[in-house]
Amino acid sequence: MPYKTHRSVFKRMRQNARRRERNRIVRGSMRAVLRAIRNNKSVSGVLETLAWKFKSENDDERLTFAVSKMYSTIDKAYKKGVIHTNKAARHKAQIARWANSISS
Repeated sequence: MPYKTHRSVFKRMRQNARRRERNRIVRGSMRAVLRAIRNNKSVSGVLETLAWKFKSENDDERLTFAVSKMYSTIDKAYKKGVIHTNKAARHKAQIARWANSISS
């Protein structure tokens, strides 16, 4: 039983718990973005679902700001190692498809 003899195991368990919580928050925010674009077809619906507020009243500008913030969320998840490179690219492509369907 390594738990009784090694103090480093307990430290590792504490570190893993902190990292798991941090990763869960990042993954959850990423999933919220993807769920919002899947369930809403308008920019205002997505922004309302995500509770994001932009000062612009023009829909094209709000779409641009929203897409950049969504990309940022995906990139942060990738940078922290929560998701793989290809998964990040796939999600960013989904966001781009959603934005193109709205803008056209």
